[in-house]
Amino acid sequence: NYLGATLNFGSFLFQDVQFFLSVSSNSSSAQAGSSQKSFNCMPCSMTYVSDAYPGALTPPLAQHNNLADVPHSSDLCKGLTNDLDVPVLLESHRQLVGEGSHRRLVYSMKFGSSKDTLVKFLDGYDANLVIIESLPSGVFVDPFELHHFVERKVFLDVAVFGDKNLELPSALSNRSAVEIHFDLKPSTSMNCNLVMELPLHARYPPLDASGYATVEFGSPDLLLRYRRKVTHPDSCLWVLQNFDATPVEKAAWYMPCGDEAHTGFVSSLAFISALVCSMSIVLAASLVS
Repeated sequence: NYLGATLNFGSFLFQDVQFFLSVSSNSSSAQAGSSQKSFNCMPCSMTYVSDAYPGALTPPLAQHNNLADVPHSSDLCKGLTNDLDVPVLLESHRQLVGEGSHRRLVYSMKFGSSKDTLVKFLDGYDANLVIIESLPSGVFVDPFELHHFVERKVFLDVAVFGDKNLELPSALSNRSAVEIHFDLKPSTSMNCNLVMELPLHARYPPLDASGYATVEFGSPDLLLRYRRKVTHPDSCLWVLQNFDATPVEKAAWYMPCGDEAHTGFVSSLAFISALVCSMSIVLAASLVS
């Protein structure tokens, strides 16, 4: 059961996140308007959205895949989203760029709010864009590399969930997900636009007769997370708004892989090369002595 829950980590995590965003009360949804799907809240003590779902991340609890058992906190949001002019996401784009085994997902966001409206909102609230990207099997992110992005203030914060082993091939690895927090303040000086990059790396794919393995990325979750700048620690809440923008483009990565028909030839060639090199070393050592 533990292995099965771990292998299906990606689907559990994103089903939980989608559930978390859809359980808001009808009144909150009505206030949200056409540009907002739903509101929900979580305590400020939770750093990541995924913290609200320990059942999806903690192995002993990962067997609880019944979404009805996951508690929600929509009642905490009462009064926090009334008559508030929050940023609206008009467009969102995602593109896979680069070559070889190391590429980047480039996100482009365009907000519909005017610069003055956005500045006024950020004067009273701490706000950031949250991107939760479920990585397909065969792709991973380097937590150490992402930590340097946080140190250089490219990201506010970032966390990797799931398989963090960087050395395993695709056949032996499990899926993972990355949660990125990005500051909205730079958008005020960029015509309410944001552009960010997520570095990705490919694992060794399984053998395939076609010579290529195709990896497809699903749609990420895009959230606005904000809270009042002046709050009491005991009553501090993050408000989460699920952006309802145009779905991002699907991204596909075509990875070169070995052909199983060539396994015998490659193995024989590798064995002969290793044998010749070993004999050369032994012969050289005997001549020197």
